[in-house]
Amino acid sequence: MNLIITCEEASTLLSEKMDVPLSPAKRLLLQTHLLMCKKCTAVKKQMNLLRKVFLGLEDASAKDKIKMPAASRDRIKQKLR
Repeated sequence: MNLIITCEEASTLLSEKMDVPLSPAKRLLLQTHLLMCKKCTAVKKQMNLLRKVFLGLEDASAKDKIKMPAASRDRIKQKLR
């Protein structure tokens, strides 16, 4: 088994990991790649942060009504005209 995967394959595994637990073999492949690739490590951090943000927005919208500032609403209306 080759322990080297491409960044594209690592990205696919990172996405898959968000939804389901990875098999031990896939986890090993991903961890090995992340040890060597700073770009994919940064992508992993970004994906995790985005996931936290979206989960936080979901929680916030369930509890509170999120309102757009009036200035932003007016600016959008002006652009649409």
